[in-house]
Amino acid sequence: MNKEMIPTGHAISIAVLFTVGTSIFMGVPEESGNSNWISVLLAMVLVVPLLLIYARLHLIFPGKDLFDMLIAVFGKVIGRFISCLYIWYAFHLGALVLNVFGEFSKTVALTETPMLAPMLCLGLLGVWVVKSGIEVLGRSAKLLLLFTVAVEIVILTLAISKLEYHHFLPLFDKGWHPVVSDTLGLFSFPFAEIVIFLGAFSSLSGKSSAKKILLGNVLISGVVILIVTLRNLLMLGPEVLSGQYFPSYVSAGRINVGDFLTRIEASSAVAFVITTFIKASVCLYVASIGLAKVFKLKSYRSVVLQIGLLMIYLADFVYKDIMEMQYFSYHIYKIYAFPFQVIIPLVLWICAEIKVSKSKNKQVASQQ
Repeated sequence: MNKEMIPTGHAISIAVLFTVGTSIFMGVPEESGNSNWISVLLAMVLVVPLLLIYARLHLIFPGKDLFDMLIAVFGKVIGRFISCLYIWYAFHLGALVLNVFGEFSKTVALTETPMLAPMLCLGLLGVWVVKSGIEVLGRSAKLLLLFTVAVEIVILTLAISKLEYHHFLPLFDKGWHPVVSDTLGLFSFPFAEIVIFLGAFSSLSGKSSAKKILLGNVLISGVVILIVTLRNLLMLGPEVLSGQYFPSYVSAGRINVGDFLTRIEASSAVAFVITTFIKASVCLYVASIGLAKVFKLKSYRSVVLQIGLLMIYLADFVYKDIMEMQYFSYHIYKIYAFPFQVIIPLVLWICAEIKVSKSKNKQVASQQ
């Protein structure tokens, strides 16, 4: 397969847009009520040790991606089997992301249009970008990240007069248990989903630091998600917030500057489309790379279209309705994703460290 390289700045841009993804519009779990912003901060701290493990794997296996690491550590049979599990996870996550976009279109934006139509448009755009290569995706992500951040800053600035700070109180009115539950949910969705990005580690340039990319990602994306969470809470209040499927759209729709500057939610929707597009494209890229590695294909580009169309097809029926989508995202997903995000990478890291230690001992013994 042809070697594609992306610099650190482009990698951070992809990672940030990937992490922000659908959470910029779906919001965060609402069990903790007006303390949900605390859950965001706790989840950012909780994910850091996991990111350091991911970065350590990049140091142990420079120039290799997740699938190369699995095969190198666990062997051709078990390594390829676990790689197939990650191919499914990336493929399934991409379908879930497209479904969120489809549900948003059907519920809010294009109510008379079948949700398959907008999903097909976004999915085929992702196919085109992925076939062009991750270098194109990286250059696009750098520009799109600046636009997304600018949109969120403008919306926050215009919303300042609408913020009601009494929604902060009383803190922890529901106790610590909902805060912990929301923290675990946010740890899994969206922060620990960056495990998918390990599938693109072979595209990092030689000067790139995985630690810098991953920690920079959690800092920038965490701040964006925190700002959006606080804005939604202070504009809508915990009671209204808990009943919304897309609270960011609703809160942006309440901005009205002198009956002149209205309909700001359209700009917020554009930012949502951008982050959804990048996240679905990364999932498609990693699933294609994994399939090419497992079946020893000459290029991942030969399967991008097929996987992309299957992803769109799965997205069309993965949930029965929007209520099932929200329940799975906030309650089931953190259990489903835990092995992919924590258990397997942890076992991979431990086995890799043992293998490196044995290799060093052999070298020392041979020198003696």
